Amino acid sequence: MTYENATRRLVELARANGGRVTAAQVEADEELSSDHATVSAAARALGGGTNVFSYDEEDDERDWFPFSGLVFSELSSQHV
Repeated sequence: MTYENATRRLVELARANGGRVTAAQVEADEELSSDHATVSAAARALGGGTNVFSYDEEDDERDWFPFSGLVFSELSSQHV
């Protein structure tokens, strides 16, 4: 998986879930779970952006995703 594909898939998941993506959703996604390092890097970059916020919860039971989730404050209908 490329970095661009990982970013695109994370945004797709967010669009499908009202602007939020949880670690459980990411780790359960067959495509994203195929490359932990690349997906984690894409999530960290997105989480450091202007319109995306990362969050952590103590009891989220995540395995490898770096955050409990990501919240996208703005999502357009255009593809990333």
